[in-house]
Formats: sequence, C-alpha cells, structure tokens
Amino acid sequence: MKRFIPAWYSQNQWWESKAEPFYRKRSVTEFDDLISLMSMHHKNEYNFEMIILNYSPDLRTFLHRHELFESNYWSVFDEIQGFTHQTPQSVDYRQLHWPKETEFIYTPYLIRAITSENSYSNIYFSQDGYLIWIEDFEHKVKRQRYVFDDRGFLSSVIAFDDKGAPSNIRYMTQDGDWILQENVNDGAVEVNDHYQHHFNCRRYLSMEEVIQEHLNHYRENNIDDCDPIIVASDIRHNQLIAETFKPQHLCFSIFQQRNKGVPKTEFETMVGGQSWLVDTLESERILEAYKEKNDLTQRLMRITPFDAQVMPNISNQLYETYIGLWIDGLTDTQVKQIMSQLVHYMEKKEAIRIVLLTKLERHHVSTWLLNEITIINDRFNDKSEVPEEISELMKDEEAIVYVELKSVPFEMDIVEAIATLRIVIDLSVEPDLFLQICCLGAGLPQINRNHTDYVEDGTNGLVITTENDLIAALDYYLEHLKHWNRSYAYSQRLAKNYTSKKIIEQLDQLIEGDRDGT
Repeated sequence: MKRFIPAWYSQNQWWESKAEPFYRKRSVTEFDDLISLMSMHHKNEYNFEMIILNYSPDLRTFLHRHELFESNYWSVFDEIQGFTHQTPQSVDYRQLHWPKETEFIYTPYLIRAITSENSYSNIYFSQDGYLIWIEDFEHKVKRQRYVFDDRGFLSSVIAFDDKGAPSNIRYMTQDGDWILQENVNDGAVEVNDHYQHHFNCRRYLSMEEVIQEHLNHYRENNIDDCDPIIVASDIRHNQLIAETFKPQHLCFSIFQQRNKGVPKTEFETMVGGQSWLVDTLESERILEAYKEKNDLTQRLMRITPFDAQVMPNISNQLYETYIGLWIDGLTDTQVKQIMSQLVHYMEKKEAIRIVLLTKLERHHVSTWLLNEITIINDRFNDKSEVPEEISELMKDEEAIVYVELKSVPFEMDIVEAIATLRIVIDLSVEPDLFLQICCLGAGLPQINRNHTDYVEDGTNGLVITTENDLIAALDYYLEHLKHWNRSYAYSQRLAKNYTSKKIIEQLDQLIEGDRDGT
C-alpha cells in the first residue's frame, strides 16, 4: 500500500498548527502535488494512507475541503495525544463553563465574552464554522489560548507571559490532562510523569525528536519495507524521513509552488530517496544536472501532478471574444509590449476583450498596470465622438469592460476564469502547469514562448519566439474556425494521456523501476 507524507506546514515551526480564524484570508492555495495525487488514487479506489507529521487540530475539515475526508490517515499527534478517528463536531461555546455574569458581544469577526471588569475572552471560528480558539485576556494582555480540535474537544493550551508572548504549549489528552509541554523559547519538550511509559525519554531537546520517535515506532509495527513512500519534498522534514525509511521505495516529489528557488541543501536531503518526481521542465533540468555532477543514480521522472478533466467552456456562445493573458512570470516591460499589441488588436476588432490573469491579489499588482487598465477602458468607452442625441440615451448604460484583471490564486478560480475564454496566452519562461492542464480539458488553444508536453506547435497552440509574433498567432485561431476546432479536437485527445489512471501508472513505474531493475 502506498503511503503519502505531505508538507502542509506552518511558516514558523513546521510542526505547528496552521489553523486560523476565517477572516485571515489565505493568499496562497492549499492545493499541492500530494493532494492531487491522493485525490487521483481516491477517485480510482486505490488503497493508500497519508502520514501526518505536524500538529493538525483542523485536519478533518482540511481533508473535507479537498474531498479526502474518507481517506485513511495516521497522525503523529493523534498517536501521542490518544485521539481516535471521529466525525467532526463543533463545540458550542455557550455550553462551556463561563462565569455566571458573562456577557457575550457579537462582531463580524469574533465573539467577545466579557467575564469581569478586567478580563474577557475572544472566541474565534474557522472558515467551516468550527470553534478553533478561545483566548483569555487580563488587563488587555493575552494570557492563554485554548485550541480546539474539529472533533469537539480541547486539543492544546498555549500560555503567554506578562507581555503577551507565548511561553509554553501543553498538548492535551482526550481526558483533559496534558501529556507534553513544549517550551516555546528553547524548544524543549517535557513529558508528563503519568504518561512516561509511552515515551523513551522524559525530556526532549525539540519536538522533532518526539515526532521521529513515534514515526519510527509506527514504521516498525505497521509499514512493510516494500510499501512505497511518496514524500512532498521539504527541507524541514526530508532528513527525518530519510533516516526513518529505507531508500528503495522512498520517492521525493518536487512541486514548483512549494519548492520555488530550491537550495542545494534541499537536494542533499533528497539523496536518501531512490526516486525523484518533478512537475516542470526547469526542475527536471536542475535535478538532472545535480545528479550528473554528484554521480547519483536516483530515478527521475517528470509527470504532471494534475489530471486533465473536461472543463466547461462557453466561448462559442458569446458575442465577445475573450483573450486570456497570464501575466505572472513576465516583467513590466514584457507586459507593456504585449498590452500595446493587444490594444491595437482591439482597435481593429470591436468584439475583442482582454482578461489579465494573475495569482496575485489586486493590491499586489503593479500600480502602473492598474492605471493602464483604467485608461484603456475609459478610452474605449469614450462617447465624445458619438452624436449628442445618442450620447444622451447612453448615459445610463453601464460602461463596457474591455480589459479586466482577474485574481486567480486558487485552482477553482482558474477553472472559472477559463470558462469564457477563447484562447490563452502564457509567454512566461515556464508556463503555468495547472493552467495548461485546464486548457487541455477545455480544448483551448495556447500561445507560449517555450515548448511543453501539453502543446503541439501548430495544432492545439503556437510557440512564438517574440512578442511581435503574437498578433499573427491570435489571427491563426480567431480568424479561422477550422484551426480552433482542430485545436479543440487535438486537446481532447491529448488530455487522455493525462488522466488520473495514466498518471498513477507513471508514478508506479517510477517507484518500481523498469523490469530489468534499472
């Protein structure tokens, strides 16, 4: 049975909980290579298990968001705290033991419980509506945070010092007793005397030592040496995992969004695995060079972690022709050059509309580009050349959006955005992988600067050398329905090579190696 070890970690100490109140909007997607690969296995009813190394009191609701709730998992902290698999259950804050005179004040973001003249508690909820924290304040200084598990019980208690800084964390059992106490300042972990028999030591230098001890114990008693282990490569846990599992069936997965600017030190921690999985041409090139330089024998394969699925597209039902331009990975100079050509294109073809796609939030986009969008829309909506009597009739009409900026930080945003597009332009050095797979599923032609596995030049897309070739490439598909239809048909056929079953077969081939053992 395959085991997957994800890296759904905090930016601080990697084993910390990532649960946050609903109003702290995520600016980056949770979706990654292992979520996608596990979803494929789940969809095709292949048996697998995920191994969760970090403290995750919100794990059930996280898995539910990604349609993995019914999947098997083993959690280090569940093992430590004695928690069992249960259906999520929200805690009703009103049934907790509040002082008799407590007054509740409701705000859009939290509930405040006034418990006395100098004390109050803030009650926080997750995006799924579950109680996640209660923080106690005395004289406006934070004193304690009670962290609740999404299965309906108290999971940990964080104590704060006189300045409101965290000092220690107590991890609780299901009976409400603490089992581990972590010193936030030096990282040392102390075991409660009542539970000493569950541990090899009474005190540990860090939580990593506790995690590795329990992971070793689980491997010895529950995992066969021949079970494949697919690991989301992360420098913070790679060495720990390489020391725990034998390399023969250990596979590290490099994912562009997680491993951007991967340092050489991370490659060194991956040497303990027999197989490496990459998602982009650039990552493949870098790892091949590293292998050759260090005379390594690891098997390396590039496969997409995203399976191609049929995507809805209604572009042929619209009067307007929407052109999608992916601006991430382009310099301001490149965007200016491309926009200049597209504006000229719109001047000649009144039905053309431009949709700029980016994973950035609007407030992170260059000010000049936002201003340029406004200028272009105002210019094309200018009624100065329209006769006065017609202009009067148009006063109440809503302005036409000729150029639109769409923020698509999450995968579903991209799926929604391409539903109305007729063609997609991505001239970055490494075209966005998920966008390309979506275009395959929707049958959309793509214009790129570099060759990829997902575009056959002249068939379901064009590879151009400079921005000056862009207009001719657009005309090739927008002026000739035959070319667009050919692209659509070819994309649908090519997408069959990237179904979930095909990707699983490729993964199995990588892990097991060729029949001759090489």
